[in-house]
Amino acid sequence: MSEKLEIDTKRMISAIVLSILVLIAAQLVALFAGDGAAALGAHEAMGNVIAAILYPLFTLFGLKAVCNKVLKLSLEDCRISKYKIKSIWGISAILLPMLVVAGFLLVSGHWENPPMSQPQLVNALTGSILFIGLAAGFVEEAVFRGVIMKVLEIRWNKKIAILAPSILFAALHVIGTKMDFLSFLQLIIAGSVVGILFSLVTYESGNIWSSALMHSLWNICMGSGILYISSEMSPNSIFNYVLHSNSFLLTGGDFGIEASCISIAAYLIFIIITLILLRRKQYKI
Repeated sequence: MSEKLEIDTKRMISAIVLSILVLIAAQLVALFAGDGAAALGAHEAMGNVIAAILYPLFTLFGLKAVCNKVLKLSLEDCRISKYKIKSIWGISAILLPMLVVAGFLLVSGHWENPPMSQPQLVNALTGSILFIGLAAGFVEEAVFRGVIMKVLEIRWNKKIAILAPSILFAALHVIGTKMDFLSFLQLIIAGSVVGILFSLVTYESGNIWSSALMHSLWNICMGSGILYISSEMSPNSIFNYVLHSNSFLLTGGDFGIEASCISIAAYLIFIIITLILLRRKQYKI
């Protein structure tokens, strides 16, 4: 692809809107197929497997159409290339949630593990690891750090390409969530900061795979039904760490601990690490 490629505002907006619609449509179709399989007698866990396979496949198909027809680009141009992960980001993907969990374990609380049947346990694990973790992590990075970031980079510059998708990424998490103003503000800040982290990692690594791995492992550990940290217990999570505090700074307000001050601090630590690596490479943002 020539770096002199120009994209006008109409094509830019069309690509952004269509990419988000692809994400939504792919998710709905995948979930419908998974639920349909369960309704026909398959185990719920098999439904999770089917949904987790179809979600990224339909997304890739849709994004390829957006890239080819609207932007005249390939998926590779949008950093959705062959699978390749730098070791530092593989390690960071593990350390990020570990650091946050360690931070919360320093806060007064107690463990509660609700009883689960084997089918419930298998369903929780497959849904958390395969769909919420691997599938959703990849899809969101392909959309936001792949197509949307690339089109904004071409239309404007890398700074806007980092900031705008990150804020949009945060804002979309508000949909379907009831929250007060403070919780909303905290979510926008946290979602934007972690979006900036994933964007910088994508630039440093040269493709979406490293940020997708970080996003996926984060979802598995912190945003699924495996571990739930809050001031209240969730009967649908395998492990619960119940905080003895209702401070919205710790709990993340109505959205949850992904928007907490502990999580935001962890995001900032890894942003600093990424900026140092980019500076060593003399990479201009």
